[in-house]
Amino acid sequence: MWINVTILLLSVILPGLVVLKVSPVNEKNLKFFLVFAGAYLFSMTVIHLVPDLFLSGADPFNLGLYILIGFFVQKVLENFSNGVEHGHIHHHGHGYSVGYILVALAVHSFLEGTIMTDSLHSNHAPDSVYSHGSSPKILLGIVMHKIPAAFALMALLVIQLKNKKKALTLLLIFALSSPLGLLTSEYFSHSAALPESYLIVFFAIVTGSFLQISTTIFIESDPHHKLDWKKFSVSILGALAAVLAQLSF
Repeated sequence: MWINVTILLLSVILPGLVVLKVSPVNEKNLKFFLVFAGAYLFSMTVIHLVPDLFLSGADPFNLGLYILIGFFVQKVLENFSNGVEHGHIHHHGHGYSVGYILVALAVHSFLEGTIMTDSLHSNHAPDSVYSHGSSPKILLGIVMHKIPAAFALMALLVIQLKNKKKALTLLLIFALSSPLGLLTSEYFSHSAALPESYLIVFFAIVTGSFLQISTTIFIESDPHHKLDWKKFSVSILGALAAVLAQLSF
């Protein structure tokens, strides 16, 4: 667990430090990485998270409902975050203030951290997909998703605050959100105060959130509805990486 916490922290802090040292960020390369990460996240959600949820024994209708809720909740959060979680770098500082953006990102980041616990998976039957564990595969997807978000957030903070120390302090809040979600999930997964069914609700909500983020990345990578073969090839590689991760771990 603590290794995961460390990786989650570094996946935000290191890109943030890179922004301070290397400016401006190469947005073209960042977009290609974002397409790869979006394809990986979408594929891992479809081939791993969704099947896991529906093998959990929970009511399928309720699971579908919570996935939908997660999808639309993320759409609302995106409205306040200005799309920073999609790697958007707003050079002119338009949209909502830094406070709104940070809160929206922190909520999303906290929720995605809650699905990193292995405790939920270990409680299922041996023939369940849950028993294979999910942390390495999902961790990789979250990290790839966080890196461009951290680049974009740090660039925005530096532009708006014009103070590197304040920017680093606010970035640290974002960096701590996912580890806090993981630690909270671990605590409640070992506590009788919160039934396992509630953790499954979190999993379903985050699954819907991942679907919204990854599909939005796909749509934005092709705004004119004309296939960009380079980006398409990168997205195929991202999907293949998810399949290989699923088969390997």
